[in-house]
Amino acid sequence: MLKMMSGNKFFTVFLLSAITIMISVAFIFWGIGPKDSQSVTFVARVEDEKIPLDEFWRVYDNEYKKLREQSPDQKEIEESNLKSRVLGTLVDRKVLLLAAQKAGITVTENELQEAIINTPYFQRNGVFDPNVYKRALKLSRITPLAYESGLKNDLIISRVTNLIGETAELSPEELKIIESIKGKNGAQLNKIFLSTKKNQAIQAYIESIKRQMDIKINRDIIS
Repeated sequence: MLKMMSGNKFFTVFLLSAITIMISVAFIFWGIGPKDSQSVTFVARVEDEKIPLDEFWRVYDNEYKKLREQSPDQKEIEESNLKSRVLGTLVDRKVLLLAAQKAGITVTENELQEAIINTPYFQRNGVFDPNVYKRALKLSRITPLAYESGLKNDLIISRVTNLIGETAELSPEELKIIESIKGKNGAQLNKIFLSTKKNQAIQAYIESIKRQMDIKINRDIIS
């Protein structure tokens, strides 16, 4: 992949709107350790896909640090059910990836390549730089193969959620409220309503798929 990108001089650099996850967060999200070793403890299993305990703690630690920056109140953090939210997010990701696999939804090598070269984190003077790319991954202790695999999963999830979100529609009552408000406020309210509906549609889809899957949660090991 890296050789393909460094050898092609005809790519136009632009930021993919589908990439909404900051690179630093993505590094934490992607587990890069052994995935199916008998010595690895798993916090959850979705069908045959397992979520290692160390992956859970990497994501949890990252989210905990972000919360501490926003609010130093330890009690408030404890009451936020952070562990449950992190575990739920990891399980939902597995569910969406398996659903995408069954539906034949994937990302091509060209799409993956384009996403990488258009990531500002890997650019020098607005242009993708292979050396910057390799150095950034090395500093984060991630191999190109692991990074590209994680990014591909993120792009697949983005594609699936976008497709689900497109099915969301506003109710007649919501449309009446929007129509009664003039100007920019009406447009902003429309975006808020639609965003909420999309999120609800995505969550409803995930929950419906979960009911069809064999999911095991080892909640005791993180309590």
